Amino acid sequence: MSEIQYRIPDLLQSWPWGRLLSPYYADAKRESSAWVESFRPFDRRGQKSFNACDLNLLASLTYSNRNKEFVRLGCDLMNFYFVYDEYTDVADPIFAGKIASMVIEAMRYPDRCSPASHILVGMTRDFWKQAHKLSVPGSPCFDHFIATSDVYFRAVTQEAHDREEHRIRSLDDYMDLRRNTSGARPTTTLIEFGLDLPEYVTSHPTIVSLTEKAVDLIVLVNDMHSYVREISCGLANHNIITVIMHERNLDLQAALDFLGIYANDIASIFLADLERVPSWGPELDERVQVYIEGLGQWVRGNDDWSCEGKRYHGNDGMKIKETRLISILPREGNYLVSETETALSEASSLVELEGSQSVRSTGWMQELRAWWDLLASGKILTRFMRGYSTMALEV
Repeated sequence: MSEIQYRIPDLLQSWPWGRLLSPYYADAKRESSAWVESFRPFDRRGQKSFNACDLNLLASLTYSNRNKEFVRLGCDLMNFYFVYDEYTDVADPIFAGKIASMVIEAMRYPDRCSPASHILVGMTRDFWKQAHKLSVPGSPCFDHFIATSDVYFRAVTQEAHDREEHRIRSLDDYMDLRRNTSGARPTTTLIEFGLDLPEYVTSHPTIVSLTEKAVDLIVLVNDMHSYVREISCGLANHNIITVIMHERNLDLQAALDFLGIYANDIASIFLADLERVPSWGPELDERVQVYIEGLGQWVRGNDDWSCEGKRYHGNDGMKIKETRLISILPREGNYLVSETETALSEASSLVELEGSQSVRSTGWMQELRAWWDLLASGKILTRFMRGYSTMALEV
């Protein structure tokens, strides 16, 4: 495969928020990383790659204007979302729907669920119990978070349908879905925790517009940086760059240039909305300002982490941030599926060995053949989803 080099635009060239790292980063990273690893979501190799992404850095760059407890909760949420993403990226629609139902149930009724049913259920329950410590009972933020999370998980199921059908949506249709599959809506809703903003504030048209424009910019920044990884994993149909190329019949560089203009228009609306925020009195205005600052910092921190972390650009992130030049190269796929690929390779070699050396251990060979059939059909994923009943996944 020949290398393709292209120039990515600076989507935030007029963004007034600068890089800001939380002083609680190191502590939050240590605690949250230990929490994630306690669930053993990946094999050793996958966990090492996952850790290199440093999702704790993402939370510490995006929730950086909040206290230590909040930053730790943000780390847990980012780690959970990316574990969820890794599992559902390789799932069929039925399996993705079952995961979504379990997670939402765990969020609505954390004391009723069994964390042993699936690691994502256990992670959800732990996260939700900690989240309840940040706001007063009955605060609208709880219902907001559940509602946006429900939409997110269901949208990921729709993404699985699109992936199965090799569907490329129109730009408007894509953005309608991507605002939800990105997880950006519950991610920004978390900013409400500890602020206890009343419903009449969060539903005000200007606040709604600010939130939606921040979500859009988070999506665009993520899609731009993740394109290389997604195209190597065969997941790039659900990426705005592919959508732009397809809808407007553009080559890669022209699509990126268009993306820069598109993002600049959205940023301009956000900045104009800042001038239209009403006043609700000094005390409430102060809390609203913390929320708005949280939106602005999330947009900036997402772009910073995309270069500083290793998920999308490996060790080249800071160089890419400076030069804006990036190359498309073959890469290994999803952290979860790498385990499956390894098993496929090993099983294939052993089957060949049987044929060439007349292996007589028919018992283990029959078992191997059963695993090989599962691998070939894609059903082996159920065996690798630790902690979940295989029978519960049979369809």
